Amino acid sequence: MRLLYSCLAAVLLLLLTATGGLAGMAQFDGSWTNVDTNTRGITKLDIAVMGTNAKVQGWGSCHPTDCDWGTVQAQAFASGVSSDILSGADTLIAVFDAGFSETTLVIKPAGNRLIVDSYDRFKDNSGRSNYLSSYTFQKAQAPGGTAPGGATPGGQSPGGMSPGGVIPGSVPALIDLTGVWNCDDGGKYYVRQLGTTVWWYGELDPNTPNWSNVMRGAISGNMINADWTDVPKGSIMQNGNLVLQIASNDKLVAISKTGGFAGSVWTR
Repeated sequence: MRLLYSCLAAVLLLLLTATGGLAGMAQFDGSWTNVDTNTRGITKLDIAVMGTNAKVQGWGSCHPTDCDWGTVQAQAFASGVSSDILSGADTLIAVFDAGFSETTLVIKPAGNRLIVDSYDRFKDNSGRSNYLSSYTFQKAQAPGGTAPGGATPGGQSPGGMSPGGVIPGSVPALIDLTGVWNCDDGGKYYVRQLGTTVWWYGELDPNTPNWSNVMRGAISGNMINADWTDVPKGSIMQNGNLVLQIASNDKLVAISKTGGFAGSVWTR
């Protein structure tokens, strides 16, 4: 009799999975992709559920490959104080901290999809506004198979995206910053971008520079969070942090500067 009940339970679980009828924590488990294949925001979520615990790994749209945000512990919520989390969870909240910004994901099931609201706030005193984006996700398509529900592209983004149109953790499409840039501090900057990492060497004059510096930064959304330092080719010895906005493929704007950095706008 016990074996019969176990078999019936297994069959019921398979039926629920096939019809999108899982409830509680089980409904979040799996790999999920944004229904909008052209999104410049969050592209994919992997949610691993074990009992009442869940871990969320996120990816943002980047070029040439998506940016891995890493994995964080999520908090599960049910509809009432006496609800059972395992069977009654209807919301997951996951927080990704990028240092200069923080992204909070509120994840809710909608049939066989997930609705994900992304709340982004900046912690670098740059004056940028907090903002909200919303996305729809479907279960990742198995090789040779079809996505549950036959979903088609068409994600939602109420109120628009952040200035620059992307969120932390992503890179504007087709951005390539490699090249020689001029800055309003009078210097030339030799920039190399590899994926989401950016380096530069900058100098005022190639023969007798008053200053020369190097920088290493990470692209997140339409921003670059970077550390810079002067080097001994010049006479000035300072260092600090830079937050740069990628205004376009040919323009960078300093949003935040420390250490006495003079330049504010780069063009090529």
